[in-house]
Amino acid sequence: MPVRLSLGSEQPTQATVVIADWTMLERLRRGAMVLGLAWGAAGFSIVIPVLHFVLPPILLLLGPILFVWRVLTRSSFKECTGPCPRCKTERTMTMGGKVEPETNVFCDGCGNQLTLKLQS
Repeated sequence: MPVRLSLGSEQPTQATVVIADWTMLERLRRGAMVLGLAWGAAGFSIVIPVLHFVLPPILLLLGPILFVWRVLTRSSFKECTGPCPRCKTERTMTMGGKVEPETNVFCDGCGNQLTLKLQS
């Protein structure tokens, strides 16, 4: 999918992004994994002095919230390939997160935060 990368006063560049469309089974698997990790961390944190009063309840509540969030995410960004507006070098930048019309990505070369805008 074509996108535009921009950075302040630099000339915007054209790039492409790869978007992962998740099936319901994959979304459930991703949700179950995050739920298991949160609840496993809650069980492990019981043995940590002082933190065992706060951490397990937070993780037990956070697990189902993250599960629902993962299940409701139908697609997400995987990577962006294109020239950075600042360093002008062709790069493949890994990214994640929900597909939105405008998001941020970091250049691996110069470290600048670029604005990624989807083009229709």
